[in-house]
Amino acid sequence: MSYVGDAGRVVAGYLPPPERLAFYGGLGLAAVIGAIDWPVAAAIGVGAMIARRTGRRAGGLRSRTRRQPGSTTRT
Repeated sequence: MSYVGDAGRVVAGYLPPPERLAFYGGLGLAAVIGAIDWPVAAAIGVGAMIARRTGRRAGGLRSRTRRQPGSTTRT
């Protein structure tokens, strides 16, 4: 049994994709070096997460309500 390998897979399952991980890492680094205050970095990070989740839901809603080509609606 490889507990280290299993633990690595579990942790990797909770991590965001590499491009998002780089974004949050850069945001954290900017807060650590003092380029932005940590409450601002936290607000940006939370805002980005909410926007991503809301956009995903709205995208699914839009695709369901989109009219098919050639369809007509009566008024």
